[in-house]
Amino acid sequence: MAVKASVLTGLAFVLWMTDFIHHVSASIVALAFGLFALLPFVDVLDDKDFKKINLLPFFFVACALGMGEVLRTTGGLSILTQGFIAGLEPLLSDKGIGTSALYWGGFVYHFFTASELSMLVTSLPVLMQFARDHGLDPIWIGMLWSFSSGGKLFAYQSGVLVLGYGYGYFRHTDLIKIGLFLTLVDFLVVWPSVLFYWPLLGL
Repeated sequence: MAVKASVLTGLAFVLWMTDFIHHVSASIVALAFGLFALLPFVDVLDDKDFKKINLLPFFFVACALGMGEVLRTTGGLSILTQGFIAGLEPLLSDKGIGTSALYWGGFVYHFFTASELSMLVTSLPVLMQFARDHGLDPIWIGMLWSFSSGGKLFAYQSGVLVLGYGYGYFRHTDLIKIGLFLTLVDFLVVWPSVLFYWPLLGL
């Protein structure tokens, strides 16, 4: 069984490394080898092994990634991003107000794009273009926006939280209460840092 499992894993690894040749998705390769391992003549996995798997994290991750993909495919992501940036524009002239606007704006924007990676990948290019067009400091805006991705209230906003929640280590109410508290603490640290410490660094 160990030899068969090693062979299957090795073949899957080879296909993952050569996807630029065959263009088969890594997820399809993983699913195919998982199903192949269940076949009677292979007998690496059986239904008992499958029943032991906690599928909740998989569904959570799929839903979280699906949110961003649906927004991208339907064009809703560009509307959301452009609308958000346009709403922030009049608030960025003053650094005190702009810091609050960017931090809490990013915090709310994060609800729609699931993981922090999705949030930053979809919004940072637009923000950088916006900063250049309006003569704003892109480093200042980019760093603040990245800090805003740290605040989380729901499990789908982070793969780590999805894993912990999927295995029952905390409840959604625990996450909301602790997440809100940590988000407020983060803001109370970031805000004075931006106004008093960052200027010493030339930001």
